[in-house]
Amino acid sequence: VILVYKISKNWFTTSVGLIASSFVAVMQYMIIYSQLARPYSTGVFFCLLMVYCWSKFLFESPHQKKWLVGYILSAVCCAYDHHFALLFAFIVGLSGIPFLTKNNWKSYILSGILICIAYLPNIPILLFQMSKGGLGGEGGWLAAPDSGWLYGYLKYIFHFSFWMYALAFILIVLSVFWYNKEISKTNKFRVLCITWFFSFFFIQYFYSIHVSAIIQFSTLIFAFPFLLIFLFSLFSELSVKKNALLVICILVIGTVSLANERKHFRLFYHQPYQQQIVTTQESLNRIKNPKDVTIELIVPPYLKGILTKHYLEKQKVRFDETHYGPISQHPTPKIFRAFVFSRSTHYFIAGNLPDEYVQIIKEKYPYLISKEEGFTYATYCFAREKPAREYPEEVLFSQELELKKNTMDSTEEFGQGFSFKFKDQVFSRHTLVTVSASLLTADTLSNPILVASIEENGQSIAWGGAEYFKFNTNKQLPNKLILCYPLTGFDFKKHPDAEIKIYVWNKDKRPLHVDHMNITMTRANAFIYGLYEPLD
Repeated sequence: VILVYKISKNWFTTSVGLIASSFVAVMQYMIIYSQLARPYSTGVFFCLLMVYCWSKFLFESPHQKKWLVGYILSAVCCAYDHHFALLFAFIVGLSGIPFLTKNNWKSYILSGILICIAYLPNIPILLFQMSKGGLGGEGGWLAAPDSGWLYGYLKYIFHFSFWMYALAFILIVLSVFWYNKEISKTNKFRVLCITWFFSFFFIQYFYSIHVSAIIQFSTLIFAFPFLLIFLFSLFSELSVKKNALLVICILVIGTVSLANERKHFRLFYHQPYQQQIVTTQESLNRIKNPKDVTIELIVPPYLKGILTKHYLEKQKVRFDETHYGPISQHPTPKIFRAFVFSRSTHYFIAGNLPDEYVQIIKEKYPYLISKEEGFTYATYCFAREKPAREYPEEVLFSQELELKKNTMDSTEEFGQGFSFKFKDQVFSRHTLVTVSASLLTADTLSNPILVASIEENGQSIAWGGAEYFKFNTNKQLPNKLILCYPLTGFDFKKHPDAEIKIYVWNKDKRPLHVDHMNITMTRANAFIYGLYEPLD
């Protein structure tokens, strides 16, 4: 905040510094990464410090070597802090060349050489990590950006909020009316701000498209303060009263938006795995008989020791039947269903289980008595018998599918199909679609699949299937296959005519009995990715 203020004030006016730094103070984007134990906040600090010293040396005090030394040290810190902070330092270094004079060019070039020499020990690490191809590509989890990525980024930094959009727009309009009469003297700094941000953005964007996906909201944070400074850089030196009024408006609207619209404090300060422990203990306190509860909490192996030490011991909690399961080694639905039906307890607590597993639990424990949802977690408590007070589950749509016949023979590969237009049934992207069918095959080699395909105008968008082998716990009776599809990440604007098609794929062409196909749409966890996506 202080460095943003100082740079803005030195380049433009005090008013620009106050406005830009006030936004930095209340923006969720900056707040989140200032509190995570990752090299983002330190990287932003070193980038701002580097620019501050760089600017002092080139434009104000070229003869004071302390600014050159500060520039060299902070640039080296950028390089070692984060690869994208290194990229930003490189862009800033190149942008200084047009401003060199006969009095400072030797010192500036020498400083660049010293920065490169200082970074030499880290080059093997840089090359090794670059050889891994980023976070996208084959085996990666990060998708390449689409044409609307930057628009989504701008909405995110302003909280997806009408009030924040309006505030920024009004301030930009006011800056045109209250513009600095000496605008020509400061245009070079505006050019630098916008050039730094967009060159930083386009390098990541095109690399993500043509090589491997790397761009994320977090990777732009090192150049973001300069976009903010540019937006409000026209303001002249305003009076103390005007400055105070603008700052108060920014702080009030930004804080209210942060707390109420983004629900930052609810989402950010509820650690997902800690909340599983806390919520489970609250449920146990209400039930008053821990031995009558089955508890299934999915916790990564690397966190088990941390949770035991810091959360369980801290809360003096002991779960007799807690199961810690590696995310990559979930039991099959068949094994999990057998486990659920083997339990004699009256209650079942589930934390962060796959949606299909929650549906399996509901087969034996159909009554939901408590639920807590947050950022990347959901914890439920189910009861086997109807309680005095049941937690209401919001069912948006449910339909038993009417089958024309219940059998398929060896000549039939695809069963009766059903389709539903999303625009007719889904009114929120925070929706969970659950499809189920009861199947029975006498042939032990037959593995039919319950399919749910999302299509638009005949083009496939997503495809999912539930295999019979993974659900068949009973060889004499129909086995219920379950397939869940959360629509949280689905782009309804891009696919306004999308529909879901449901059918049974008898891929082995063996005799098959089909019974009770159903589709249900329920309200899903609106906070699951709430720190980075809209909550509506």
